[in-house]
Amino acid sequence: MRADRLVSLVLLLQARGHVTAAALARELEVSVRTVYRDLAALSAAGVPVLTESGPGGGCGLLDGYRFPLRGLRPEEAEALLILGVPSALGELGLEGAAAAAHRKIRVTAGQREPDGGGSPALVHLDMPRWFRGQEQLPHLRTLAEALRRHRRLAIAYQPADTAGTSRAAEAFAPPADTAAASRAAEAFAPPAPSAGRSATTRTVGPLGLVNKAGTWYLVATRGGGRVSVFRAGRIAAATILDEPFDRPADFDLAGFWDRWSAEFTTSRPRLPVRLRASPQALAAFGEIFGDDARPVLDAAGPPDELGWQTVTLSFEHELAAAHRLAGFGGQVEVLSPPSVRALLVAAAQGILDRYASPALFAALEHEQCHADDR
Repeated sequence: MRADRLVSLVLLLQARGHVTAAALARELEVSVRTVYRDLAALSAAGVPVLTESGPGGGCGLLDGYRFPLRGLRPEEAEALLILGVPSALGELGLEGAAAAAHRKIRVTAGQREPDGGGSPALVHLDMPRWFRGQEQLPHLRTLAEALRRHRRLAIAYQPADTAGTSRAAEAFAPPADTAAASRAAEAFAPPAPSAGRSATTRTVGPLGLVNKAGTWYLVATRGGGRVSVFRAGRIAAATILDEPFDRPADFDLAGFWDRWSAEFTTSRPRLPVRLRASPQALAAFGEIFGDDARPVLDAAGPPDELGWQTVTLSFEHELAAAHRLAGFGGQVEVLSPPSVRALLVAAAQGILDRYASPALFAALEHEQCHADDR
């Protein structure tokens, strides 16, 4: 409908200030000629439209003019209200502002306020993955405020805690493989903050916040304009500075995140592990390895007389492979690489040593005697 397009056109001009007719045509999916006809219609209706021809020219509105938008169509209001106030806005400290905006949208659209106030969400976003606790984010609202105020930030960033994982590698690996497993564990340590290592202070220019499956990340520039990604849960302190920061006009947060995520995924080391798996193990692959199991099972070799099949799984490093495969017990047999076989043998020997110790047997017998007496 032309009326809707005219409203969209004036709102675009109001939001962007100065834009070419060609850009407006692309945005509205019409011809440049149609854009000029619509601009003429707006001008005839009293909207102060300004146009400049030639290089550097374009279209805009008279400075200070605000279009008096008085109504939304029901489907437009529904699109804005259907999610209610997502929890992510609450984490950013914007739940009050979002609720107030929803009230204004309902009034503008001619909708009544529900009894008791508020607007029940019709769609709920449960963003965190299953079985993950809530990460503590004491400085998330400070990060969001710096973004809104266009100010630089001084942050204290806590490095990953790799010590615990490295010690696990040493306990799990045979002596000859300890160094390699420790290096791998250090490179891929979990991102939880560590009280044992001091945080490093840096000054950054905030570009945006990203919520990835319930985990918040700060995208910011560092020295030299290099763009970096910081996990918000590792930020131990954050101070908004008086120094302004002008976010580059051409920076696309979603586009950057897509590229960065793809590069991160492809840059992670992958260790192929070739193994034989029993039918019972193969049946559990979907539960254990999730979506990655389907292509592995599709590429599996033909079953032997006992139903065992040869498959190739991919892990980040040897220690991760041994940890994940040890739970299958004798239902899998690693064929390569030999280092993973050695880690599994060491794990099995450690289990035997633990449960075959005389002290443990004595404790179990003592406990059993007490149970019989009861």
